[in-house]
Amino acid sequence: MLSFIMVLLLTGDAQAQSKKINTSIYEQEAEPEKTESFSAKVRVVRDISDEVEVFFEGDKAKGAYIVPRSLPRYGAIVQMLEKSRKPGGPAVSVTADSEKRIKSVEAAAKGGGFQVPEDPNQKWDFGKIPD
Repeated sequence: MLSFIMVLLLTGDAQAQSKKINTSIYEQEAEPEKTESFSAKVRVVRDISDEVEVFFEGDKAKGAYIVPRSLPRYGAIVQMLEKSRKPGGPAVSVTADSEKRIKSVEAAAKGGGFQVPEDPNQKWDFGKIPD
């Protein structure tokens, strides 16, 4: 008797749920991919099995970003990231998707300044722009 009542209650809920209109029958339009762009200096570049994990300095880019090996210009991108990681290295401009997968990396715009000479006895030239 108790099991019969339970079956009636369960089927009653199923029938009530089936009467609701299902609005997700039709295909939903694909949402445009959200991308973020920022400029930052690289803190860590870590090689994982089939991708490279990158951490940036500052508050703009928190967490690990991924550089997939299938990315065009993969080698050049990793070189730019490694160059930015070195002390005195330039910042990079990064474009990444919402899943923190890096889409492109470019050297940040060069600012004005002076070139520090290699030889400490040489005079500093304040008119040169660093490379």
